[in-house]
Amino acid sequence: MSEPHSSGPGHETQDVNFDAIFGLAGLAVVLSVAIGLGVWMLFHDMRERQRGRMPKPSPLALEQKGRLPPQPQLEGIERMTVPWGSPLRRESAAPDSYEWVDRKGGVVRIPIDRTMAIIVEQKLIPSAPKSTIRDFRDPYVALPSPANSGRSAPKEQP
Repeated sequence: MSEPHSSGPGHETQDVNFDAIFGLAGLAVVLSVAIGLGVWMLFHDMRERQRGRMPKPSPLALEQKGRLPPQPQLEGIERMTVPWGSPLRRESAAPDSYEWVDRKGGVVRIPIDRTMAIIVEQKLIPSAPKSTIRDFRDPYVALPSPANSGRSAPKEQP
């Protein structure tokens, strides 16, 4: 058998071109700095243009800067002194007993559960009309047709 050819070393004989690698890396750094500088200048210019467009503040507004407005202030500002989660007043809680609100006017405060029971017993809230089979077949029966342009149907003559 023939022996392998051994005319020289078994690796690449040319050196790496370090000048090209360092030149390319330097070019990348210079381009990155130039792009960053260009973006910074662009944003600086845009900020200055925006400042030029904004109206000058009123001298009255500058004079009163940091001061609270005169009384009365916001409604409910007294709530800020009450700890979070505690009830503010008795009226905010649901009534759980019977009591007079206006004895002369006949106004009484009653518990909510009893109020709901009275409404159901006396049928104070009207219930929905019972649906018929016809409603299920033609759900558009109550709607006006396009022919009458939304006006109600004419009454039939006797």
